[in-house]
Amino acid sequence: MPELSDIMISATTLGKDVLKEIFRDPAITAYNRLEPRPRSEDFSRSLKAEVRDALWFITRQWQLGEIEAEDAGSPIDARLMTRRAPIDRFAVLDDTSRAYDDTIPLEVVVEREMIPWSLSLKVEFGQRFLRLHGLALRTKYAHAYRNHYPIDSGLEAEFARQPDSLGLYAATLKRAIDGEKLIAAINDHTFRATIGITDDNEWSAIKTVTDQLLDSLARLYSEPNKASPKAWEPGKMAYRIAIASPISGTEQAVLDAPHYSEGRLDWYAFDASPATTQMPDPAEVMPASVTTNVISFLPTAADFPGMPSPRFWEMEDRQVNFGTINAKTTDHLLLTFAEMGLVFGNDWFVIPFELPVNSLCEIRGLVVTDVFGDRTLIRAANDAPDSQWQRWSMFNVSGQDGDAWQGRYFFLPASITQTHESDSIEEVSFVRDEMANLAWAVEETIPDATGKGMEARLVAQTAGLPPLPAPSIASIRYVLGTTVPENWIPFLPVHLPGSVQDIRFQRAAMPKLGSPPVDVVRPRGVLLKEVDSPFYIAEAEILAAGTIVSRRFQRTRWYEGRTYLWLGRARETGRGGGSSGLRFDQIYPVSETPNA
Repeated sequence: MPELSDIMISATTLGKDVLKEIFRDPAITAYNRLEPRPRSEDFSRSLKAEVRDALWFITRQWQLGEIEAEDAGSPIDARLMTRRAPIDRFAVLDDTSRAYDDTIPLEVVVEREMIPWSLSLKVEFGQRFLRLHGLALRTKYAHAYRNHYPIDSGLEAEFARQPDSLGLYAATLKRAIDGEKLIAAINDHTFRATIGITDDNEWSAIKTVTDQLLDSLARLYSEPNKASPKAWEPGKMAYRIAIASPISGTEQAVLDAPHYSEGRLDWYAFDASPATTQMPDPAEVMPASVTTNVISFLPTAADFPGMPSPRFWEMEDRQVNFGTINAKTTDHLLLTFAEMGLVFGNDWFVIPFELPVNSLCEIRGLVVTDVFGDRTLIRAANDAPDSQWQRWSMFNVSGQDGDAWQGRYFFLPASITQTHESDSIEEVSFVRDEMANLAWAVEETIPDATGKGMEARLVAQTAGLPPLPAPSIASIRYVLGTTVPENWIPFLPVHLPGSVQDIRFQRAAMPKLGSPPVDVVRPRGVLLKEVDSPFYIAEAEILAAGTIVSRRFQRTRWYEGRTYLWLGRARETGRGGGSSGLRFDQIYPVSETPNA
């Protein structure tokens, strides 16, 4: 019988052998990886796929499955059923609906406002009125025109800090005709009696001149009717408009653009209103009719310049350059076209369809017939009501509410493509001042008498700090509050009605500079003084980066070469926050002047 010590020695030896067999130390301690090392950074030759062996290409064709036939047919016919109706009415803000004329661009209808009568415009139309006269009539009545419609006097103080305006005012005060007063008298039918034209033949000639003057003003500027409400919401610093189109006998598709301020009113600016929203019929127009059409097309394979050939062995021109594709994760359009050309090049087809502008079109059905005679009903990508999170569509008008009218609608507005814009005649920067706990509306540009804009800081008064106290033995002085330039208009935070947390900004006023102040600083431009007190702006509209609102002239060309010139507004992101340096209850040495 073996001893216990022999068993233990045998077990130990066996364990070492077993462990040695299972867990072995690696004998190779270094690895070599084979990898190509290009000697040049130019890969153009590699991407050319130069032909060396035709048999090799046939082999690659077989490996890629291009020799095998597929049980699929090419489309040879497509039947498209559409239902469309023109936009026949619109409404701004909460006003009643009005008939829409598609001969006017939609941006012009929304943005245009009354042209301000600057001094230069008054003089221009006064001079134009005289030039339309014959020599005899101009000699006889020119003096009467100047006496009854003169340029207002006593405006030297208003133009004191505007050298261009002051020079124009001094040059035209005693010799020009006020075109604004003249046109107002013509429209009020008081012109003949005021001037005292008794001869019918002379009045017939002058009446022709007045008609030409009014026609020139209407052709030069596009202005709204004086009774029409403005589409601009000062509290939101944006335009608000709604348009509607009939989609059936009693139903309407109402599109709402509640926050338009980009300058281009395209289809993506509109949202579908709830299905129950209706706009009444305008009194001056009949409701538009709905048209249903069934059209047959020949599908055409989709391609674009530089698209790779669908076959690997086909020769390609030099327009194909995969090395220049530099797509980021947000370049959705570039990635879509690259995928279409590289992966699904044979599966994309184009069906041409012409749609008149100012139309709302719904795709009712699309049936495609292939070469085998099979007909396939093409369903929309968003035709899946049971999986809302998977729904996807492009160029489709959608609504924010769950009860918005559903359908595959495409809106093609009568919007402009390009405009020529002038420099801003008025510009206001809204900035937040966290140190002063308020917001400021800084008038950067204000209109002047020449019809252009000038820097507001050149007109605003910046002097007038509190005077130094009388000599005394005190070495310090108390300042109740510092001042800011007069082109800085404050907006104070106030609570929303019924809320103790949410706020909005209310326009306030700073005391005029001087000692003692006898008045408050008032805005000079239209943007800040067109609303009577109280004037509120929503907190969300003044961003941390600031907001800039401007007024400028725009000109565009439309149908049949017609041109439109109008005055509109635009909004853009600001240049950051601001600090006014406004401080209260400060102690300064007597020799130091506090900064404004």
